[in-house]
Amino acid sequence: MSVAELRYEKPRMKAAEVVERVRDEGLGLVDLVFSDITGGAKALTIPATLVERTLERGYRFDGSALTGGMRSVELDLYLMPDPSTFAVLVPGEGDDRRGRLCCSVLRKDGQPFDGDPRSTLQRVIDRAAAAGIDYRVGIEMEYYLLRGDWTHLAVERDSAGYFDFGEDAVSRTRDSIVSSLASIGVGLGGAHHETGPGQEEIDLRPTGALRMADQLITIRQTIRTAARQFGLRATFMPKPFTDAPGSGVHVFQQFREIDGATDILRDEFDELSTAAMHIIGGQVAHAAAMCAVLCPTVNSYKRLNAGHRAPRYANWAHVSQTSMIRVPSALAGGAASIELRCQDALANPYLALAVALTAALDGIEHQLDPPEPLEESFSSYNDAGLERIGVQRLPGTLGEALDAFSQDQVVQEALGSYISDQLLTVKRAEWEEYRTVVGPWEHRRYGDA
Repeated sequence: MSVAELRYEKPRMKAAEVVERVRDEGLGLVDLVFSDITGGAKALTIPATLVERTLERGYRFDGSALTGGMRSVELDLYLMPDPSTFAVLVPGEGDDRRGRLCCSVLRKDGQPFDGDPRSTLQRVIDRAAAAGIDYRVGIEMEYYLLRGDWTHLAVERDSAGYFDFGEDAVSRTRDSIVSSLASIGVGLGGAHHETGPGQEEIDLRPTGALRMADQLITIRQTIRTAARQFGLRATFMPKPFTDAPGSGVHVFQQFREIDGATDILRDEFDELSTAAMHIIGGQVAHAAAMCAVLCPTVNSYKRLNAGHRAPRYANWAHVSQTSMIRVPSALAGGAASIELRCQDALANPYLALAVALTAALDGIEHQLDPPEPLEESFSSYNDAGLERIGVQRLPGTLGEALDAFSQDQVVQEALGSYISDQLLTVKRAEWEEYRTVVGPWEHRRYGDA
């Protein structure tokens, strides 16, 4: 039996435990959660009476839902729940108690569907495992809590600062989010107010890449639900306001030998190992193409271009928070990590981790060396000066990122041809649509010219 077949074989005992838990908790509904290519959370709700059968056989559905909105033909595919992801969700006011299962998408023959982001990440994890590497990640994710809607933001945006409590509705929403996520077993590190008005951060402890991606899909929905309960709205836009900091996702990547005993990022002198340098080299080399996945929207590049601790360049450092990659100091005996700082929360978490891990593996395989770390401020350099010392600027627009993606075979192969083609189709259409829209800035700039 192959690794993939073993991975998708349904663990009978775990499935039986899920059925028993659904019955003991008196749940009436269970959400089968999956992800489309562009990162949107999807769900199909089944009555609890169908859980046992679904765990055994999967649930047939129209797989065109995975394509990010470009539905042209129905695809008969199957949602296969992962029993280890079962959780009892905290209900909103007036809602029924319900369960949740994260799902992979399979073809009728039981093999992973090429267009399934979760199966894509699992395939890359299996490739790393075959090379003896266990890939684990911790996350810091930023977002805003606001009042009103986008047509009229009656935002009394709070004046709290970094680690302040924030206004009452914001702090109560934060408490609700932490309580809800802790109750369903999410590995939380903490939550706090960020530097922007109404901006929050939630931190997740390191775990396996697949579990982390599953958690991120659930977390976004939990945050939105909690915000609504307190009369707020949550936005994960990378740059929702011109005059306020953007919101990013900082990914703390750990690489250990598959038995967990050896930290691949450290050498015998407790310094960065050769493998660590090659991992950094791989991610720097593929940075431009990775941006199409890690920073997948028009708005993403307004965050990157604005600065304020958002990276503009494909470089690395130990200290600088404006670098794409930062290597923070690790406590003695603790795991070292490589922090990837360019991603935002609108990225598909499965595909984002798949391309980051693939770039790292390519760096190890081809022994790619990174440029020298650039610890000082960029203010003394122009683009030409940075290029002379081996530092390339990250894409300035979604269009530039898609062009880089279309020319990078390593990053495309990480996703497979089906997802790569769909991603280029959907995102090029988004970019072309944006380029035709006339907005308020143009009215102010040119309206009376």
